[in-house]
Amino acid sequence: MTARLYADHATTTPLDPRVRAAMLPFLGDEYGSPLSLHARGRRIQHLVEAARADVATLLGVTPDEILFAGSATEANNLALKGTLQAASPGTRVLAAATEHISVLHPLRTLARAGLELRLLPVDGLGMLDPDLLRRELRGGAALVSVAHASAEIGTLQPIADLAQIARAAAVPMHCDATASAGLVALGDAEHLPDLVTFAPHLFGGPQGIAALRAARGHRLRPLVEGGTQEGGLRAGTQSVAGIAGFAAAAMLARSERAERAARAAALADDLRHRILKAVADVVLTGHPGMRLPGHLSLCVDGVEAEAALRDLDEAGVEAASGSPCTTTAGKPSHVLEAIGIPPRLARGALTFMFGAGNGPGDAERVAAALSAAATRLRALGPIGGRD
Repeated sequence: MTARLYADHATTTPLDPRVRAAMLPFLGDEYGSPLSLHARGRRIQHLVEAARADVATLLGVTPDEILFAGSATEANNLALKGTLQAASPGTRVLAAATEHISVLHPLRTLARAGLELRLLPVDGLGMLDPDLLRRELRGGAALVSVAHASAEIGTLQPIADLAQIARAAAVPMHCDATASAGLVALGDAEHLPDLVTFAPHLFGGPQGIAALRAARGHRLRPLVEGGTQEGGLRAGTQSVAGIAGFAAAAMLARSERAERAARAAALADDLRHRILKAVADVVLTGHPGMRLPGHLSLCVDGVEAEAALRDLDEAGVEAASGSPCTTTAGKPSHVLEAIGIPPRLARGALTFMFGAGNGPGDAERVAAALSAAATRLRALGPIGGRD
């Protein structure tokens, strides 16, 4: 049987064996609550705080700025609602039009409660113009939210520049760095956004754990109440095994980030050349240079992405189409709409991302599988619908 080929690292990544080893003690004899006052509890609390310090090193911030949450979605909600739920009606909030729905949905909820939400347009490559942000901030705002990278089209934003512009306007900034934190540094701590979301399951760590960096002095209101954990901002017994895994993944990412990025980028570059040679009528999406290492996104004209993914899966290749949070709901991609991709072409949107476990020969196999899928599906006739 042919081995499966995983090219969906923008959705989640396999658990690194070294991370699993770091977690195993806390799934066995090292159980306990960090809030318990006995020796076991005190030992667990010490381990949680040591892990918090390790996680903080990935961003170069201090441990007291790290809050653990159950997912990047929860951390995004805490950053946005925790900052804005006490804001006065009519207060402006700015966000890039390509933000993940875990940012857009809570912002729209806040807009229904009276805040003014302004979605900032991006160019055809998915880039937000820093000058546009500067002009928008002249009208005032309570918060800016811009993701470091789009997991759907791969584009990396100039976060350090954007954060500097927001800081000069005395407006706090939130950045969802979930897609990028394990591969690309955001910059030095002095120029980081005030709020940064990141999660280890995209760089070899466990699912079900995430973190929010909240800069000193930035005030948040809790979403989950009922306990004193995480400084009272996220009640509930912490996932000790998840936190231990997060810490191990963060330390590995910090030391191996450059090597991982270079290796993944080379594979994606190989795949791009092979696909453009083997498959006709392909439109690449996202920025050609400022993008996630290992990431390739494209639209195949005349092909339905869902059907192409089924063909790829039958060939043993696992890939994606846009964000799984919207793909499974059957909704069109707001990201592709924001960069001007016509609806018919957007129906053929595919995303590939290489990472741990990928190696020589994988790009050739993916390109061959996609070529076969496109040939078969186009032979069935044109897809319906209009631009």
